Amino acid sequence: MFFSQEETRFARLWILTWSVLCCASTFFTVTTYLVDMQRFRYPERPIIFLSGCYTMVSVAYIAGFVLQERVVCNERFSEDGYRTVVQGTKKEGCTILFMMLYFFSMASSIWWVILSLTWFLAAGMKWGHEAIEANSQYFHLAAWA
Repeated sequence: MFFSQEETRFARLWILTWSVLCCASTFFTVTTYLVDMQRFRYPERPIIFLSGCYTMVSVAYIAGFVLQERVVCNERFSEDGYRTVVQGTKKEGCTILFMMLYFFSMASSIWWVILSLTWFLAAGMKWGHEAIEANSQYFHLAAWA
């Protein structure tokens, strides 16, 4: 609403550029983990799940760029082209992208906390990776729920 067409185009390209870079780097991290899962133990393993969350966030931003006007939350209501955010689930594309962004952003925030906790347990409390891994089901429950 407050930006010119040129500023909007630049912002969209800027977000696309950083989303593609984020997707490439985090996808490489997740792929490295999938090649050799035993190589990554706790306390480092939450980095993998954090990367997976960021991969999905970047995919949502890339999808928003590619789909452009097909996933808007509200139609134009004036000739100026202004849009507003509205409540409701009438626009499925908007709702799905929002849910992807919200879920994986919140999960990544919790994985950051879990990563900090596992590093504290390993370095501060001198726990071994087996003792930390014994609690991994609770980490997944907290992050994904």
